[in-house]
Amino acid sequence: MQVFGIVGWKNNGKTTLVESVIKKLTQMGYKVSSIKHAHHNVDLEEPGRDSYRHREAGARQTLLASEKRFALMSEHRDEKPPELEALLGLFEPCDLVIVEGYKGAKHPKIEAVLTPNERGLLAQKDSNIVAVATNQKDLATNVALLDINNPSEVAQFILQHTGIEKSLSATNDCYSPNQNLLLAEEVWEKMQSTVNELMSSQIHKSQTLALGDCINRRLAQDVISPYDSPRFDNVAVDGYAFNFEHWQSLNKKSLPLMSKEANAGAGAETHLEKGHCIRVLTGARLPEGCDTVVMQEDVTVNAGSVNFSEDCKAFANWRAKGEDVQAGQVIISKGQKIRPQDIGLAAAAGHAKLCVYAPVKVALFSTGNEVFELGETLPEDGIYDVNRHLLKALLESLHCEVSDLGILEDDFSQVENAISQASKNHQLIVTSGGASTGSHDHVAQVLKQIGKVHGWRLAIKPGRPLAFGQVGKALFLGLPGNPVAANVCTLMFGQPLIRALSGGNWHRPKHYLLKLGFDVKKKVGRREWLRVYQEVQADGTVLLQRSASHGSGILTSMTRADGLVELDEATGNLAKGTLVNYIAFASFGIGDA
Repeated sequence: MQVFGIVGWKNNGKTTLVESVIKKLTQMGYKVSSIKHAHHNVDLEEPGRDSYRHREAGARQTLLASEKRFALMSEHRDEKPPELEALLGLFEPCDLVIVEGYKGAKHPKIEAVLTPNERGLLAQKDSNIVAVATNQKDLATNVALLDINNPSEVAQFILQHTGIEKSLSATNDCYSPNQNLLLAEEVWEKMQSTVNELMSSQIHKSQTLALGDCINRRLAQDVISPYDSPRFDNVAVDGYAFNFEHWQSLNKKSLPLMSKEANAGAGAETHLEKGHCIRVLTGARLPEGCDTVVMQEDVTVNAGSVNFSEDCKAFANWRAKGEDVQAGQVIISKGQKIRPQDIGLAAAAGHAKLCVYAPVKVALFSTGNEVFELGETLPEDGIYDVNRHLLKALLESLHCEVSDLGILEDDFSQVENAISQASKNHQLIVTSGGASTGSHDHVAQVLKQIGKVHGWRLAIKPGRPLAFGQVGKALFLGLPGNPVAANVCTLMFGQPLIRALSGGNWHRPKHYLLKLGFDVKKKVGRREWLRVYQEVQADGTVLLQRSASHGSGILTSMTRADGLVELDEATGNLAKGTLVNYIAFASFGIGDA
């Protein structure tokens, strides 16, 4: 067990840094514990609580236990508080203990500095401070300077300084920390910042289309209503209209019926004769002087008069001018994906055409000497190109304009030339296969050669060889060769990327909580997506069941599934019945809801 500290003057971000570093190390698969040193007379409980009363009665130690945690509280009474070393002995075995405070202790420490203190840096007085984490650009110190807003950098420094990372290097687990795999969250953050920068630096292509051709496109301009909706006070039901206050003052149930009636589209405005009611039909302009409409089923008409119930409600069954939309109001916002109901609202406001973003132009390749086109005769070690057909259909379901550019051989020059050419007239390049570290895997090396690698090799399952980068103004997504991994990675990484490139806000797929119908064995430190289907139980509840064997080449695990369970890096083994994050395929616009 290693010990490392975070210290600093008050209000300099110690706790925030400790929190972010613990989160990062835990996501990487390390077992971390922590100690917080408080100088004041802190108490963990409110006076009057049961265990507080136990201590007040004289108990030296009190253990408070619940279903989710327990806490052992010890009273020092008149004795000297224990040293840090004694407290460390209370911990169960772990990789690292992060200590916040204890400035005078001898373990290595990082000083957190947001605002330089008039008393100077602690690092100038304490030789055990081996680095300063700060947001200051010109801080004079002899120790290493770290970015306080980059927990990955701080965590990596701690791992290297304590030797934890080196001590784990003997393992050959492909997901072990020494593999230096990126966290999914880091790649999502890089994707978001890259696409935001790209979108702000260039004019995104848009086009004006007839309203009926705009479904599933994203708006390039706000849609504004030129007038109120409804445009006038109008009747909501077929019935009879009158003035409620006047009807009440007459102290009788019936009103004489006007010979006129108000019809939808009748043109001229109708006025209510005092002391009368008038026949009105749905959609008609509410006659001047009326403020209440009663449904025709709730009245009795006798010889030119209408009888109303005493309990009829005032001001009912009509819609006020501008009740739904007011003139000048934005009714559909820029970046929103156009749905059928949005088409209806635009039509109601009189818009026959809308300005929408052009579809994302995607170049799609498969790679590999073993991959063959459909219809060709397969050699013994050949396979048909599954990924290109699967991904083309998936990308088109995400409303991309896909250029199918065929199969690339495992040849560096051919891969380099194809990707370079595709970057000139596409917004996104998608490849499958060739992104790993084998001698015939050229995709990542080509990306390094002619573009930028923003992320490669992730702590995820399936999809560890995933590569993300940029060639010129085109973004690049290098998918694994296994069909399931390629499919899952397109959903989890490609979909939010395409959404942002098409003019929408950055947004990861939505999830909701459902219960597992099976036990899960999982390693801490990697993010996993399990293929599942919903199974309705006899009592009406829903459990998630595995769809099939979960190898990355088992395509039936996708065809038999209706969604994915996402398990983050901090999650380990889970028991049947645990609530988990479920992402339905329907949320991507594919499959049944």
